[in-house]
Amino acid sequence: MPGLGQMIIRPPTLVAQDTAEVLVDGSLTSGDWLRAGAILLATILVSIIVSRLLRRVISHGLGTGFASIMLARLASYVAFLVGLFYALTTLGVRVGPLVGALGLGGLVLALALQRVVENFVSSIILQARRPFTIGDTVELDGWTGVVADIDSRTTLLRALDGSHVRLPNSTVTSTTIVNLTREPRRRSSLEVGVAYETDLVRARETLTEAIARVPRVRTDPVPSVNLVDFGDSSIGFSILYWHDSDVPSELAARTDLMIAVHQALTAAEITIAFPQMVVWSGIEQNPAYVEPPDEVFTDHPGLDAPSSSPRKRVSPNFRRPTRRKSGD
Repeated sequence: MPGLGQMIIRPPTLVAQDTAEVLVDGSLTSGDWLRAGAILLATILVSIIVSRLLRRVISHGLGTGFASIMLARLASYVAFLVGLFYALTTLGVRVGPLVGALGLGGLVLALALQRVVENFVSSIILQARRPFTIGDTVELDGWTGVVADIDSRTTLLRALDGSHVRLPNSTVTSTTIVNLTREPRRRSSLEVGVAYETDLVRARETLTEAIARVPRVRTDPVPSVNLVDFGDSSIGFSILYWHDSDVPSELAARTDLMIAVHQALTAAEITIAFPQMVVWSGIEQNPAYVEPPDEVFTDHPGLDAPSSSPRKRVSPNFRRPTRRKSGD
């Protein structure tokens, strides 16, 4: 038995690691590596075939574009990852901890690239729902233009003034989308006011004849002329007419219609009314009252009973509360 002053030195013992933490089995043969390599090559081939077939199928339903490309790529990536994990399993790699590490890393990356991921997902939604396609004229977030491109991050508009505007896809999906050219024709309105002494039936017939003289205004659906209001200085008409849906056709049809309406009303001697102002000199010629009355009292339904002679009355809502006697 060693003494108390002697130190006992023992060789360090290796603590066996938990089998759940061991990723690779050390006893691998060349056959295992060849089998894993063959599985990996087959996985690459299958992912390419899946990508091409899926792109062809999606193109028939959604059309050729970013949606078919990205969905096909995602499917090929999934097929490749499945084959890769299977190849690693044949080598003795435990993919559970590996998948956990990849999931944690993906979560951190997704938080760091939140805006990029949001725009990417929005691009998928735009291509799947297809509220507009390349070549459509749209109104997005206050901008009007022709859609030139849709990528994974932005939507490119060619504005009416020739400038290029890139809008984030997340902004596009969260704002109101107005597609001006989804249908081959659109309806517009033109407001015109005539003087109060005008024969309204004759004015309506004159406006209808003016519309018929404009070739850019479509006859199907039939245009309509409607009376809308009695304005401050005029009686208002509203002309509802249809034209080709693109913006240049809209502007040209409106210009032609305004010229035709002005010519027709002028030829028919119908006045196109305009705002008028009455100038008052400040001197009252016929005063309404010679002298103010002594008392002003009017009957209000539900408050006062009609009577021939006025009498003062206080509303019950504003009466002062009376004091109660102490003996009550």
